[in-house]
Amino acid sequence: MNEAWVKDEKGDIVVFPLVGYETMVVESKALALRLPFMLRGDAQERPTGNLQLIVTAEGARELARDILAAVEKIERAQAGKA
Repeated sequence: MNEAWVKDEKGDIVVFPLVGYETMVVESKALALRLPFMLRGDAQERPTGNLQLIVTAEGARELARDILAAVEKIERAQAGKA
């Protein structure tokens, strides 16, 4: 695992549940992403915050490929447990 990940005192990576996403094309040049998330201990009624990012078309393609590859890895691991 890349050492750039933020970790807690136990050495576990710190993550926040993603509760949706929105996309928008910006000036026909880039993809904007809005990622609402929750924090541990929230009332779970609405997102705690939103991360808004922008990425080039090529960056978005690369991200999509990496996400799909990770999903396939998860699915293969789960199929092996069945």
